[in-house]
This record gives sequence, structure tokens and C-alpha cells, in this order.
Amino acid sequence: MLIRPIICRVLVALAAIIPQVAAAQNSADTTRLPNALITATRLPGALRSQTATVTVLDGAALRAEGITHLADALRTVPGAAVVSSGSFGSQTSLFLRGGQSNFVRVLVDGVVANDPGGVLDLSRITLDDVERVEIVRGPTSVLYGSEAVTAVIQLFTRRGETRRALRAELGGGSNGAFHTALGASGALGPLRWTAQADRHRTQGILPFNNAYQNDGVATSLSYAPGAASDARFTARYNSSDFQYPTGSDGAIEDRNAHSTQHRLSLGIDAGRRWSDRIETRVQLSASEYLPRSIDRADDASDTLGFYGYTSRATVTRRIADLRTNLRLFGAQRLTLGAEYGRDREHATSLSESEYGDSPGTFAASRDNRALYVQLLGDRGPFSYTVGGRLDDNSAFGSFRTARVGVAARLNSALTLRASAGNAFKAPTFFENFARGFTVGNAALQPEIARSAELGAELLLPAGANLRATAFAQRFTNLVQYNGAVAFGQPNYANIAAANAGGLELELSLPEWHGFRASGHHTWTDTRVARAGFDASATASFVEGGRLLRRPEQLTGARLVRAFGDAGALSLAATRVGRREDRDYSSFPARAVILRSHVKLDLSADLAVPATWSRNARVLLRAENLFDARYTEIVGFRAPGRTLFAGLKLER
Repeated sequence: MLIRPIICRVLVALAAIIPQVAAAQNSADTTRLPNALITATRLPGALRSQTATVTVLDGAALRAEGITHLADALRTVPGAAVVSSGSFGSQTSLFLRGGQSNFVRVLVDGVVANDPGGVLDLSRITLDDVERVEIVRGPTSVLYGSEAVTAVIQLFTRRGETRRALRAELGGGSNGAFHTALGASGALGPLRWTAQADRHRTQGILPFNNAYQNDGVATSLSYAPGAASDARFTARYNSSDFQYPTGSDGAIEDRNAHSTQHRLSLGIDAGRRWSDRIETRVQLSASEYLPRSIDRADDASDTLGFYGYTSRATVTRRIADLRTNLRLFGAQRLTLGAEYGRDREHATSLSESEYGDSPGTFAASRDNRALYVQLLGDRGPFSYTVGGRLDDNSAFGSFRTARVGVAARLNSALTLRASAGNAFKAPTFFENFARGFTVGNAALQPEIARSAELGAELLLPAGANLRATAFAQRFTNLVQYNGAVAFGQPNYANIAAANAGGLELELSLPEWHGFRASGHHTWTDTRVARAGFDASATASFVEGGRLLRRPEQLTGARLVRAFGDAGALSLAATRVGRREDRDYSSFPARAVILRSHVKLDLSADLAVPATWSRNARVLLRAENLFDARYTEIVGFRAPGRTLFAGLKLER
């Protein structure tokens, strides 16, 4: 029932903007050639030839506004609802286009950051060495397999330059914030290299046990001995720790609970162009993730109830991808690919209580083999994409995905896009293989999504750009936990279903007297189609109700005033509409409506006078400028006003 109101809204939007086309056709051509995009098709392509909805964030521009973490950058993206459980470094999830928080695959230079099954804490991913972020909204399992359900996000890090460059940053601010970064890049003949180290620290916003620190190092080597061959090696290591005094309901009660994460990722991307028509590329990636949660007894007298818990895991992912790109007649390109992946997890836990210790452990692995094909083409004003994929998984068998998209450039001002496809997400290892109080279900099937979207992009007079995209999605086979089964029986089953649809509007205005402005608004309607085990009014899935923590309205605006080489001022405003949640401080849980809120961020990136230094810049940032009080999860208040000042040096 979502499709009719969505279509009505997009038709109203199109009716309002299409009368501008005639004027736009006669205006001067102010379009600029966009950077080559890769993620949507795994081939370089211009933005206007894409059949998917793509947003590109510039890494340097984000850092100039003081945005250092991926989660905060994604708050500027249409349809992206970012939800954090409190202070800096706390568990942070992304609900994109109304989908589940594990429905987005995140890559860093082609290396998957998600756990098997899509789980990912966004709070620990930093942007210190990131050149750009590409966000492709919509189902993309045809190219990326599991987890690419509502979007794929890929971070591309800096590449070495022909000249040697050095970078350094140092700053601090509210809540004991401290940030430092040191980077370098250069070239040795056909070999280009980069190196980066960074540290982020804060004492947090709560009265005790709320510190966060994040240390990272990264390097890359790019080798191109000639025009026909290229190869790039990337390596990243990150170690972080977050202290949290809060219980599951947000109550401040614990003085020693903390979680650590260690993550190593390695990637190789190499290609050989055999002729003008044939190219072969191979991509190898390996990641190792070591999460640890430690919450021991607070003191010698803490011996009642469940008073201690520790857990640790080792999660590894290995993926090898081989594909050949063929240039057919005209502008058609065919990709034939094969992928092999192996995921493994070994986890242990210990729950300490007055009733005795309860240990838990499991070790499991699964393999995935896939074949995929994609055809891209341009014929006159039309661009099209057709793709299909077959996955064969050792845990749940085979699964087929497909996607088709078309873009029509009706004239120099108006482009229409339409696409449809399906996607899937494999169960998590815990849902499949858990043992102990919770029992996994080895017979689980993937969660499934079917999606369609319709969009229009219009170049208005003087260079303004307006884009409208309507989308509709159906999620089925959603995995749900059932705590009422007999002891020893599986607690998980594919039972719930939901719908999500909406309309995204984006507007960017041309520069005027040094000012640049842009904005976006997203309306999202989510509805539970099948509640599953728990049919009560306060369950996580209430038939006919909205999905939790997804706002119906999301609005963002940005105004930048540039002063040439002297720097720029930036003002960003975000409004998050009301959303539903559950208060778990009592049993049964209580339904809660989180209030809407508006947050303003002000930043300045200013050059130091040349008489002091020719290569230094000062960064000033005030986040949540008017100290708005709000929560993104019941019981966990968000940070108030925070101030930061830093110095950047480049040469």
C-alpha cells in the first residue's frame, strides 16, 4: 500500500519542476564533468550516466568542516538515519531508506568492513586518510552479494602523489577531546605510496567511565609500470576502546564496563588491459576483527544477580574476486565475474552471577561462491544496466539476484531514472550457530528485499540542480528472536516482514558571491507487514506499525561562505523528525515517541596569515551550536554543545 502515496508525491514534485525545463534549455551550460564513480557498477563512469542513486562526499571538504568519523558524515546523506547510543564512540547504527541496520555493506578500498551478516558499529570508522565516500542507494547484491540490501558505502583512501607531501593535524576541545594525525605521500618512479597515523580521544559526556580512544595506521602502495597494468596494495589497522557506565536501559550504574575493537584489513586490486576491448581485474581482501566486551564485578560486594560478563571473538573474512571487462560494439561494456569468500568466527563468553558461571562458545565457518554478469550501455540519450548473480553458500544454499536500471537524458536539463532489483542478507553467525542460553538456527534462510525506484534530475537556470527519487521496498524472511521456545530449541526463525518506501528531494544552488547552498529532505514510511512471534502492542514488530528508530521526516541544509584562499565558513542544519522506540527499563517494554530535534553545526577553515606560515590552517568547529537536548535511543542522551579548535599543516 506504500506505492500509491509514493507515486503521488513524486508526481507532485515533478509537476512543480518540469515547467522550469524550457527556461533551463536556453540557459548557459554550467554543468561540470563529475569525478569518475566506481561503486555503482565497479567500472569508472560519470554521475549523469548512472542508473542508480549515488551521493559522493569529498573527504577534504568533510575534514575542513571538522567531520572526522563516517557516522557523522552519513548524517548529511538523504535517507540516512544515524542512531547512536549516547557519547562519542558508543554503538552507532545506520538505517538507510527504512531498512534494517545491517542492510548496508561498507567497504574501504574494496575490503568489507561488516561482520558476516552485516553487523557494523559505525562509531569507530574514521576519515583521516579518506579521499572520498561513495554511497549507492538501492539493492546492489548483484555486484556485492550479501548485505548490499539498501545501500553500498565505499571509502576510497588517498593515493600517492608524484611530489612528496607531508600533513599534520593537532587539536582539542570540549569533553577532553584530542585529535592528532600525521601523514605523508610520495612517489618512487612508477611506485606511489602513502602512510597515515591518527589518534582520537575524548573523556565523554557522562560523569564517569565514558572515555573513548581510537588509534589507527594505514598505508598504500600503487604501482603502474605502464598504461596497460596497475596494482594497488592497502593495509589498515585500527585499535579502539570505549568505556560505558550505562546499563541496557541507559541508567548510569557501572564504573568498569568497556569494549575494545581491533581491526586489520588488507587489500590488493590489480588489473591488466590486454587490448582496447579486454581488461582483467583481480581483487583480494582479508580482514580480521577482534571485538572484546568486559564488564566485571564492580567491587568485592558485587555478587548478586548477574554481576559480570565478558565476551571475545575473532572474526575473519577472505574474499577473492576475478572479473573480465569486455568492451562490445559501441558504448556497451560487459562484465563477467567470479567470487569466492570464506567467513569464520570463533566466540567465547562468560556470564557471572549468584547462580553460578555460564560459559558459552561457538566456532563456525561458511564458504560462498558466486558468478555474476553485468551489461552496461549507452544508446543515444539512454543508459542502461542489466545484471544477475548466483550465490552458492555452504550454510543456506543458492540464491539468485538481479537488477535492471535505465536513465533517459530527455534534453540537456532533464534526466529520468528507473531501476528495480532484489537483494539478500545472510544470517549472522550468532543467529546461525549460537550455543548456550541462546541457540542459533542452522536452517535459517537469507533475509530478502525487493526494491524499485523512480527518479528525476533537473538542471535549473543558472546551474541549480534538483533531484527527486521515489522508492518502494518489501522486506521478507526477516530473522526474529523468540525467547519463549523450549530450552535447547532454536531461538531464531525467518518470520517477520515489513515495507519501506518514500521520497528523497535534493537541491544544490550555484555559487553566488562566494556563497554555496544545498539541502535535502526525505519522507520515509515504514510499516510492519507481519509481526511474527510477539503480537503485543509493545513488541519490536507491531503489525501495521512503524519500524523502530526510523524517522518519517529527515531534513538537512548547508550554507558555505568561501573567502578564496583565506578559507571558508560553513553552517549545517539537520532536523530529525519524530520516531518510535521502546523503553526497556521495565517489563513489558513501553512504547515511546522520540521528539523531533534540530541540530546546527558551525565550522571555519581559515588560512594562517602568510607572514606566520604559508602552509598552516586553523580549524574551528561548534557542534550542536544551540545545545539541543535530544536522544536517538530511549535513555541515552546525545552530546550537547561541543567546541573544537585545531591546526593543520601541509607541505
